[in-house]
Parts: sequence; C-alpha cells; structure tokens
Amino acid sequence: MKEHGVKVIKVTGILFLIVLLTVAILLLLGEFGGDPNLSNLYRDGKEINGVFTNYNNRIYAVVPSSGYYLIEEADVASFREVDEHISNRQFAVDKNNAYCGNRIVKGFDPVTSRALGEGYFTDGKMTCYCAPMSVPNHDLSGIAFVLEKILYGAGLVDKPQKDIYPLQYLQEGNTVYSPLLRARAATNGKLVYYQGELLPKADPLSLQQLPMLYNDGDIRYSFVYLADDKHVYYKNDLLPLQANNELHALAFDAQNQENYLVDPKEGMVYVNKIPFDKSYAPYKELSLHGGHIFHSFFLSKSGIFYYDAIQKKVMRIDENPFNESNFTEIEPLIFSDNKRIFYLETSEHWGGRRDPGLKSQSTHIFQLDEPVDPTAWQKVGPVNYKFGAVWKNGNHYFYFDQLGNNQGIRKTIYRITDQTTVNKLLEKDIRTDDIRGLIRDKKMTPVKGKEVLQAKTVHRENSYWFIWIILSLTLGVRAVLWLLRKAGVDPQPFTITNKQLKINSLWPKRYELFDIDEVTFYIERAARQPGYTGRFQVILRSGEHSRKYMFASQMRLKADTKDELELYIADLQHKLTSYKVKSSVFI
Repeated sequence: MKEHGVKVIKVTGILFLIVLLTVAILLLLGEFGGDPNLSNLYRDGKEINGVFTNYNNRIYAVVPSSGYYLIEEADVASFREVDEHISNRQFAVDKNNAYCGNRIVKGFDPVTSRALGEGYFTDGKMTCYCAPMSVPNHDLSGIAFVLEKILYGAGLVDKPQKDIYPLQYLQEGNTVYSPLLRARAATNGKLVYYQGELLPKADPLSLQQLPMLYNDGDIRYSFVYLADDKHVYYKNDLLPLQANNELHALAFDAQNQENYLVDPKEGMVYVNKIPFDKSYAPYKELSLHGGHIFHSFFLSKSGIFYYDAIQKKVMRIDENPFNESNFTEIEPLIFSDNKRIFYLETSEHWGGRRDPGLKSQSTHIFQLDEPVDPTAWQKVGPVNYKFGAVWKNGNHYFYFDQLGNNQGIRKTIYRITDQTTVNKLLEKDIRTDDIRGLIRDKKMTPVKGKEVLQAKTVHRENSYWFIWIILSLTLGVRAVLWLLRKAGVDPQPFTITNKQLKINSLWPKRYELFDIDEVTFYIERAARQPGYTGRFQVILRSGEHSRKYMFASQMRLKADTKDELELYIADLQHKLTSYKVKSSVFI
C-alpha cells in the first residue's frame, strides 16, 4: 500500500512537471516565435509609413504598446496608405480590402476609400472611425492574454493583441459625414460622433470644445470636454450639469494622467466624469503647477480634496491649513502669508529585493523650518526663465525649483551655500544638467521642513513572483532540451506513414499524400536573436493550404544558422521526393 502511494505521488509529480514545462515551452514559442521583431522590421523592412512595413514580401502593422502583427490577407503589390497625414496613417487599402491597423474593415470598398480627417474614413457609402492611436484591448484580460499566448505558441490561435486601433462604424444615411471641431468628432448634420461613438443629444451647430486654462494664463481647447448650448460631455459621457459660459478645463503642468473640469457657477469640480461631493462645494484648485506633486489638490472650507487614481475615488483630508490665513503662491507650489512658507513635495516608497516595485506615492505639504525672517523674502531673479528662481532672506539665498521630478530635481526648495552658486544660477545659459550638478556637488542643499499633511496613493501588489516562475521554467526547459539531445531524441516536423503526411505538433494533423500538390519551405530571419528559423506549409490540389508550421534543425532555444536549415530542409525534401511529393524552398 505504501509503495502504491509512493508511485502515485511520483506519477503526479512527473505529470505536474510535464505540464509546467509544456506551458513554459508554449509561452516561449508565443514570445519568441518565428515572426520578426521590431528591430528586424526597421532594419530589413521597407517602410510604407509609420505603421505599415513590407518585410520579406509580407505586410506588418505596428501597434504601439503591443508590437507587430502580420496582415495575412494583405496583397503586397497593391497595398498603399490612403492619406499621408499623421492622423490617417493607420488606415490602408489594397485591391481587396481596407485595413485599420492589422484589422480588415469589413464591407469597405478599397477603391473608393478616402480620409475625411480626424480619424474618419469613407468609401462613399459607409463611414468608419479608425483611431490614430492604439488603446488597451479591454476584451482581452491579463489572464486571457497569457492563455492566448500559450495557445499561440501551440499554433492554435493568432497572436494575441493586448492593444488595438479602435474601429467603429457610423450610422449610414444619405448625408456624408464631415469632421467637426479638432477633437475626433464628426457629424452628418444631425448625428454627432466622438471617437466613433454616438454623442447623445448633441447639437452639431452649437457643439464646441471647452476652453482649458494653463498655469501661464494661456487658454487652449480641451480634447475631452465638449459642450453645446445645453449639454456637457466628458468624451462620450453626458455630465450632470447645465452648460454655461464659465465652464473650463484645467491643465496641471506635468500631470497628464487625469482631466479636470471646473464649473465656477456651482463651485464644482469634475475629475474625468466623476463629480466631487457637492456638499463640500465650492472648490478651488490650489495650483496649476505640477512639477513636485503626484496629486492635484482642491481646497474647500471642509478640507483638501484629491483624486486617488488607484481607488478611482475623490479623497478628502479633513484639515485645510490654507483656511487659516491669506496665502499667496509666490512661486510654483510655494505659498506665503508673510508669516510662514508652505511648499509641496513628493515621496515614493519602493519595495526591497524580495518584494520589489513601487508601493506608494505621496504628496506632502511642508512648512519651511529654517531660521529666516518670514517678512524679509526678496526675489533676486529667475533661473533661465522657467527653471526656477533665486530668493534672498537676510544674508541667505535659496533656490525655488520649477523643473520638478521629471527633470530629476526631487526637492522644491534648496539652500544655496555660496555667492558663486548664486551667480551661476543667474547665468542666462545655465542648463538643467548644471542645476543637477550643483545639487550633486552639495552647492545647493535641501531645506528643513515640518510636514503639515500628506496625500498617499497605495499601489496594488506587483506580481514579480511571476517573472521568477517564468525564469525558473525557462532554465528547466533548457535542461530538458539538453537531456533530450543527449538521448538522441530528434522529432521531425512531419512523418509519412500509411500514405499520409502527419504534422508533428501538439495537435497533429494528417493529409492524404494524393491530395497534396506541394510542400513549401521558408527560411526566415529568427526573432529577437541572430540566426534563422524554418517554416513549412502544405498546399493542396484543391487550392487550400495549411498554416505555416515552424521548425528547427535541432531541439534547442538557439536559432539555426542558414546553412544548418538548408541542409536539414534538403533531407526533408529528399524524404518527400521518395514519396513523389513536390517541394520548393523560399529564402
């Protein structure tokens, strides 16, 4: 009984290892399969435009943040872009189809296709929106992506696509659509579409982009907040407020993650489409400068409010120290009431070696804690217009920074150690590297401050354990392949028995020899490593053909040389000839 239990445990363990190794191999095939990588495309391909490339006489579409995708149906000879404008380069046609990125636009006539502008295209009958930029594919979750990657490695599905060019079809009618505004909108005079989706109740005659206020007083126009005479929209969402002439969006310098709309009539603020709590209105933004913040603060008599992008909620800090006095923003994110100095600064918490990754981000309000006279502050001059400013208090000099975290300046206020440094900062041609050098050489040192309050966003746990599992499986696969080679195991890409050609894959397929017209071999550059990979395709007398199966001359992760593949293919062709099956090779 004990021996039987031990055998069961051993068999279970072996099966478990086989499953893990199979998954690892399929993931590796899915990640490092025979398709070319971006560097190969750019180096060896012929670029049609910034999206489409002809590589090895095949058309590929590059999808930002996702990679390259082969367009199997594309006719290389007739493939062309419709319009060379940067907002239209993701749309192309050949003699058979129209394409939005790597996807076919079904029903579109490629002969009459033309660009309308703002990402909209028509063939004279149908109109569609093909977005100029890719977005995450919400139909494919993280788990589904990994599963499809495994199936792609097994050759059962197409390459999974985590990002796509959004494609939307507009309602057909007798009136031709035309672009509206400069915000990815279009209208046929009655209906209005934004980014290819219907904008509910919108009036095309009065629809406009709302003004957006910048920290330098400049006013531009929002691409996400629109309004007509009655309605207000965030993208395609109708907001619960009445349109009025005082509505405007806010642009927080260096903070591009969220969008904000202000309704001064009601004292209300909206972040994206989420309204702040009306019971705490009115609200007022603390500052439009973003160099030293992770959170944009809004002041109310009932506290300070900010948006937590992880929780997707508007958060409240009960205390508001700015209610205590009349503060003025004397420099970006630095405030004075002639009694004290408040300034904003950020901090980040990162995990250690066992639990790496970003854990939290915080924005702090500090009170300057230096022996200075709060009424004696004098501005000496700007540092290269907008890098920052030098201020004096008695005999002490300070640098007030505007460059921010993105330029590697982590603190908001620095004490200047000597007059030479003051002179250096006030030079007209000072560079950001010079400022970083002064901090590195301790010519400027961070001031002391007392924390007044903190806004903190906690990030979700990182799945770095998954990387270690994949790494372990990769090493395991290498070891197994080495053992198989030592044992003389050398699986062929196909075998011929009983007048049938059998494809040797995880899901075998058989073809009658009589039905086969030809077997075609391809030698292509390998992906992400030097060398070559082989593919073969079975072409039937009926005109149908199999997919292209990948193979190598040996069981190893390293790619073959061209000579190795040519010799190996010659052996395979000799076998086919002995069964009177034609074959050819394309290099």
